[in-house]
Amino acid sequence: MNAGELVLKPIGYFESEQVEPYQAGRQPDILGLKGHIKLVTGQNYEQALQDLVGCTHIWVIFGFHQNSNWKPLVQTPRSNKKIGVFATRAPYRPNPIGLSLVRLVDIKDLTIEVGENDILNGSPIYDIKPFHPEHDVAVDAAIEWLETSSHQKNLIRISPPAEAQFEFLESNGVAIRAFAVRQLEYDPVNSDKKRVENNGHTYTLAYRTWRIDFTFSENTIGILGVRSGYTSEDLDEKSPGYTDTYNDKSIHRKFLSEFN
Repeated sequence: MNAGELVLKPIGYFESEQVEPYQAGRQPDILGLKGHIKLVTGQNYEQALQDLVGCTHIWVIFGFHQNSNWKPLVQTPRSNKKIGVFATRAPYRPNPIGLSLVRLVDIKDLTIEVGENDILNGSPIYDIKPFHPEHDVAVDAAIEWLETSSHQKNLIRISPPAEAQFEFLESNGVAIRAFAVRQLEYDPVNSDKKRVENNGHTYTLAYRTWRIDFTFSENTIGILGVRSGYTSEDLDEKSPGYTDTYNDKSIHRKFLSEFN
């Protein structure tokens, strides 16, 4: 090993329903899901966890395990131009290391439950540090490119039918509401950044095999409803060449039975 190099060994791994990058927030937010840090055994981490239960928040240092390359310039949802990666929290870094502040919920043996987060399932955990309320605050902190960005945060209104559809899908393990809100908050109709289609008077945002229809006017998003991205033939198990790549067609059938 060269002088200055550091070989990181995971102390554990993250468990969450956030599997794909688009399922996690760009930062921890109220739309995020809870998760668990499962520490590895045989390393005396039981003692290392002593007194951590008295900390309300922790810094989690983890690895961006789905990123194999880095980019010196990145396009963020709120930037008007490409930004130097060191001025962002983007995962495309020379060393794929992430830092996230999360709420500590509970500790049982070698399992640490945390609150809403932006960490993907399977992420290697390299270290845990307590948030220090006396020192981890910078009252004069600022990010100039954010302050000068022309992208305003949009007001998002969800129609009653869409609300019922979101609730149904969430009860069936499809966290589509959080995805929709995060995607539509800023620059919602930019097809270079997201899978969005202009239908004339309305727009459609794609979420895997689901489609979210919305309107956009004067910094206000109106989410009209959710629909299946499959055709009736796609969902027919007797159709020639029938496949279920995402293992979700049964949910689509339930959805169509409920809302059609």
